[in-house]
Amino acid sequence: MAALLTSEAQNTDKVVKYVDEVKHLGIDLLPPSIVESRIEFSPSHDETSDSILFGLGAIKGVGSKAIESILEAREEKPFEDLSDFIARVDGSKVNKRVLEALIKSGAMDSFGYSRRALIDQIEKIVESGQEAARAQKMAVGSLFGEDEELTKVTIKIDDLPEYDGKNILELEKETLGFYVSGHPLDEFREEISKIKHSLSSEIDEIADGSKTLFIGKIESITQKISKKGNKFGIVKLMDFHGDIEFMVFEKTLVQIAMMDQNRPIAFKVQITRDDRGVNKRVLKVSDLEGAKKEKTDIKKEVVKEPVSPIFVKIEIDDDDRVLQELYRLVKEHPGNRPLKLILSSKLQDVVIESNIEVNGMIVEKLEAITSIKVAA
Repeated sequence: MAALLTSEAQNTDKVVKYVDEVKHLGIDLLPPSIVESRIEFSPSHDETSDSILFGLGAIKGVGSKAIESILEAREEKPFEDLSDFIARVDGSKVNKRVLEALIKSGAMDSFGYSRRALIDQIEKIVESGQEAARAQKMAVGSLFGEDEELTKVTIKIDDLPEYDGKNILELEKETLGFYVSGHPLDEFREEISKIKHSLSSEIDEIADGSKTLFIGKIESITQKISKKGNKFGIVKLMDFHGDIEFMVFEKTLVQIAMMDQNRPIAFKVQITRDDRGVNKRVLKVSDLEGAKKEKTDIKKEVVKEPVSPIFVKIEIDDDDRVLQELYRLVKEHPGNRPLKLILSSKLQDVVIESNIEVNGMIVEKLEAITSIKVAA
């Protein structure tokens, strides 16, 4: 699972799915750690449990140069505390913006301070880093340049009560792209699992004409006015696998406004597909109790496996009987392989894409017509 998460680290939608699967498997996903994390996700074991440690490389706002500086310093020897960390990393690479991202993601939790304390006193931390950099510069060429005492700094941080759980989750989503230590819907997970519904990640698998439920918490509602002067809104719904958007009309907006938006809301949706993509028509909104009574009709989209086409080459001066024979054979051998015609002349060959699909049995019979060349 750690390798799978690493391979898809840049694809947030897939990572969210895998994170949910990790939790189902009973594996803990731990926030990144300055003292333990590698660049990528990595397995971690102790006497009580197996877990996966978040990689430093997936923290938004922490570039490769900053990570290199951290890992190089850590390879020399482990970081003893916050003061030791700040004194030994390159402050020009691990700057204020990087430190903020590290703190918000939980990567600096192991130093024993709350995230609130580190964020509120980040200026003090940055100043200590600048002081350490000046000391290192002065130590260069000094008789005692190798003495760590010359570049040592001591940061005095007043510890403060931690943010509440909701704020911690929001900080993780801001810096990691999703929730790690929990999920805003966790307290409703068991109740939601008893209702037949679809997840946002499954939208491409739902067949045309299906009626399904999407359940989650509303993250935002953007109200707009149509060209005809009608009010409508774009609702962004968050579920366990990510976000999904629905367009709703004024009547539904009024319904939503009367509901408790701190609790999950179910959207009954009809899925239709056309040349423009997937359309999601909201049929009804309800709370979890109402969702339990809703009937769904979920069909899975049948994904066609790609098949190789059959190319038929016809000389431009062939007589009509050849085309008539080709037409007869095509009608007798329907299938799933696209038929492509190549009209050949002395000047050039022209490929014609057809809507005709045939089966492989036609190849041998086509080759019996001597003037037709077949590439299967």
